Amino acid sequence: MEQISINLTIEEVNEILESLGKRPYIEVFELINKIQGQAQAQLQAQKMREQELNGQINQSEIAIER
Repeated sequence: MEQISINLTIEEVNEILESLGKRPYIEVFELINKIQGQAQAQLQAQKMREQELNGQINQSEIAIER
């Protein structure tokens, strides 16, 4: 299946998830899980980049976490 990338704010994603939450679970659970998984991965990666830029993580800690 062809994929696209969409840039949304956290608030916008939460609105989408809230709207999906009003639908029957069986219809939307896979989509909700996919959105949440991708969002968590992106937020974690962003947090790591910020910490690296701020010098809060040294190279040995980065190697251990991977």
